[in-house]
Amino acid sequence: MAQKSRMLLIPGPITLPERVLKAMAKPIINHRGEEFHVLYEKVEEGLKNVFKTENNVYIISGSGTAGVDMVFQNFVYENEKVLIPDFGEFTGRIVENALKVGAKPVIVRSEWGSIPSLRSMVDAVENNNVESIFIVHNETSTGVTFRMMEEVANIARKRGILVFVDTVSDLGVEPFYTDKLGVDVCVTASQKGLGGPPGLSFVSVSGKALEKGLKNPRRRSFYLDVEKIHRFHLKRETPFTPAVPLIYGMAEALEILKEEGYEERIRRHSENARMIYEFLESENIEVFPRDKEYWSTAIIVFKNTGLNADSIIKRLYEEYGILIARGMGKLRNETTRIGNVGYEGRAEMEYFLDSFRKVLKDTGRQP
Repeated sequence: MAQKSRMLLIPGPITLPERVLKAMAKPIINHRGEEFHVLYEKVEEGLKNVFKTENNVYIISGSGTAGVDMVFQNFVYENEKVLIPDFGEFTGRIVENALKVGAKPVIVRSEWGSIPSLRSMVDAVENNNVESIFIVHNETSTGVTFRMMEEVANIARKRGILVFVDTVSDLGVEPFYTDKLGVDVCVTASQKGLGGPPGLSFVSVSGKALEKGLKNPRRRSFYLDVEKIHRFHLKRETPFTPAVPLIYGMAEALEILKEEGYEERIRRHSENARMIYEFLESENIEVFPRDKEYWSTAIIVFKNTGLNADSIIKRLYEEYGILIARGMGKLRNETTRIGNVGYEGRAEMEYFLDSFRKVLKDTGRQP
């Protein structure tokens, strides 16, 4: 296949289709007028479809980090004990968020490349007065997906514990059913599995979580105050000036997702991931996560052992128009990451893997 444009196979942002790019070029409208109300409602309807929720879904002009910040600024109280499984760069950031608002994180750690055992989390809940649990569903730095959501949600439900989940890097790629799981607050972003432009985050909030947030006596954020956000949400508006072009782009991306179908999008990404993992195995390249059952569909991370990673990344981009990513955090030099969160199908994957094979052959293996 002749590749005609750059292919971003990084953890996000993604290569956007022409339809989304054109949507962002629409004339700016009044964000307090009826046209925006219709646009807002269309986007929320599309988001509810991918979140699989009937809860309110708030639109925030800010990256996924802003969405996570909103959770801690509103739904986590000072001195509250929040259970956090810590197994990578982004889970570490969750701990930092908890500390910033004066919460008391109950941390259950595991080595990068694995996740804490269910038993260790149950013990942490039983031995501490835990009021909430925050889980990063897909750890972008390690390529590990937390696939024990149902078990953890059941534990939380029996004890009246709120469940917060970061699905920033895999909603729309990995199956996730917010309401069925009983997740109280779910955060995602626009520029990955949802297929939109970077710069927006979305937060699904249950009635129970909203009630807790509105009662929080120490909501510190002015911009991310849930009382303002919810009040304007009921009018199909945002409290402050939204990124209208990005919302236009997101509306078109969600329309494309609807046309493709949720299950088909999940299937396509699963097939892409299978092709990539099988390729790595055929080339004797070691996948970083240890347990296959937790290998990510969205972010494939492999070890650089015997490879000249810098040369591979550079040549893939300069010669074939394909960009993959360096490792992240303390794994920057040890690993390389392949993003599988965009619009690519089988033909694009075959082009990528054929190009990767050629680059590997040309660069050789290091001793």
